[in-house]
Amino acid sequence: MILSEVLGEIRRQVSGQCLCHSCSGDGCRVYLTDVPPERVIVDLECEFRQRKTHTRRCDYVLFYADVAQSSLVIVLIELKSGTFKASMVASQLQGGADYVSDIFGRLNEEVRSALSAFKTTCVPILFHGGGMDRAQRYKLERAKVRFRNQNAAIKKSKCGQSRNLAAVLSDAGNL
Repeated sequence: MILSEVLGEIRRQVSGQCLCHSCSGDGCRVYLTDVPPERVIVDLECEFRQRKTHTRRCDYVLFYADVAQSSLVIVLIELKSGTFKASMVASQLQGGADYVSDIFGRLNEEVRSALSAFKTTCVPILFHGGGMDRAQRYKLERAKVRFRNQNAAIKKSKCGQSRNLAAVLSDAGNL
């Protein structure tokens, strides 16, 4: 099984109306420029509403295949146009990671087996609108998101900057 088939199986686990082509909202725009076109984007607000789930979650989850590295990249995206608390952002991103773990658990055995043959990388990102309070920046730099027995540092980028997603993914070695 190849990564595109894994993405297809992930797509089938999501409510169709919650699949989308962009990651923008709350006065914040994320540019998908240079992100591989073979991808799945899930609007988690929509997905949780469809599932009647009321736990914390990030705004979007982006799955894409990095064919060159034979890996599946999972990008957890939280959008904040104004002020925020680092603890809330970390909690929302963790909710997104938990959602992805749930999706992986529902995949059939063949897909799970194929998925284990690929490297899986989780990149949690906060896209924010303005400046960041020093105390919140400090807390955010220390916060981690746990996914598949690994802790991932939360990356940051500004809303609306050209190539904002690609720049973060490149810096993290995932693009």
